[in-house]
Amino acid sequence: MKSIKSLLSVAALAISGIAAAGSPDSQSVVVRYGDLNLNSQAGVKSLHKRIRNAAESVCSELSSSVLSLRSTYEQCIDQAVADGVSAVANPNLSNFHRSKGKSAVLASN
Repeated sequence: MKSIKSLLSVAALAISGIAAAGSPDSQSVVVRYGDLNLNSQAGVKSLHKRIRNAAESVCSELSSSVLSLRSTYEQCIDQAVADGVSAVANPNLSNFHRSKGKSAVLASN
């Protein structure tokens, strides 16, 4: 079964300045995608959503209704999603992420 183990909280901590990457307090989230066909737009979109959900989960400690802190939370999510997409190393997912989900140019292997 395919999965990626993303140290998404490392990005969260580094952005917020709380800790350095590799901190023993880092959390990780395993995102499984063995059930998805990454040669289909539906599969790519589903994996991207799973990665974003994982990023929101590990960045949740930074979530705040205080406007000045909101940007830190959003930066954390953006960086964690980018890291997760990079870890999968799938061109279809990378294209989807780069286009912000507006379109996905699917390449077959």
